[in-house]
Amino acid sequence: MDIQNHYYGHSAALALHAGLPSIRHIDGLVQHGWTVYSPSLVHFADFARLPRTARRLVWSHAARGWDAARDPFPTTAIGAPFLYLSALTAGSRVERSDRAVVFPVHDTRLVKIGGDDQAFARELAGREGPSVICLHPEDLDQPEKRRVWTQFGHTVVSAGSRRDPLFLGRVLKLVRSSRRVVSNLLSTAVVYAAAEGTDTAIYGPEVSLGDLGSEVAQRTRALWPEFHEAVAAGIRQRIALAELGQSHLLEPAALREALGWDHHSPGPLLNYWAGAPVRKAGAVLGLVQRPAGAQDAGSSADPLAFLRHPMSHLPGRLPALPRGDELLADPLVPATSS
Repeated sequence: MDIQNHYYGHSAALALHAGLPSIRHIDGLVQHGWTVYSPSLVHFADFARLPRTARRLVWSHAARGWDAARDPFPTTAIGAPFLYLSALTAGSRVERSDRAVVFPVHDTRLVKIGGDDQAFARELAGREGPSVICLHPEDLDQPEKRRVWTQFGHTVVSAGSRRDPLFLGRVLKLVRSSRRVVSNLLSTAVVYAAAEGTDTAIYGPEVSLGDLGSEVAQRTRALWPEFHEAVAAGIRQRIALAELGQSHLLEPAALREALGWDHHSPGPLLNYWAGAPVRKAGAVLGLVQRPAGAQDAGSSADPLAFLRHPMSHLPGRLPALPRGDELLADPLVPATSS
């Protein structure tokens, strides 16, 4: 229905588990990252109304940050695409490295992060030694952002663009191969690492997220203290698997039904190319009201910022389904790190 369904290789992982020969349009919205609030109010906030058959497809109804029974919209829990990909690659051997992998909180085109990356890079060098820094595409495109990390001896890599179907596999390989996964805020990659049984750590200068300020950082410390304290990795793993919806994982046939892949209908295709872009533009430009309580870190952004990068918001061809030997791809290394 919307381009966010195909972010980070999620639709590819779902299609592989469902046994499809290619990725298809989804009848609904798929949660595309771990959240500290309801996905309805974070990822789906531009879509207060959905087509009749479309569903809000979330990872878990056992997450601490929100209560599905009190959510303003009905949701269907299907488990995180990461867990499906993890199961598909369970037999693939990945060697552990002696280096930490770091996922710093990243800017977006609409949301600027408040934090001291240089101080974080220095602290990492002192506590972890030279580390692997996985930058989000929005940061990777800025040479000055890369220099912050390389000047302290860290290696900069990327999981690819957010529409790259190999993105999720690169993140999975990074978290499986690392000695420890570190971030300056509890985030999706840290939850993934914990689910894989990899040690995690959260530290560094406090981070603020656009219009939400330090509220998210404070909420993560209050609701998920185990990720901020010295506890056994097994405790974090149990929490992470609940957050990612391990108990909601579906068999292939049930997953196809949940995504609307058990039959053919023009609705999801039409909504992908026409309906969703119009609704999203209307929400960003203030013509369509978002639901009460929407958590939008970029709410004060100039609507013209949305139009400065129009191609990043518009639909395009669906990504290709990865081959079996591509499921755990190596991270990308930028042509230059200076």
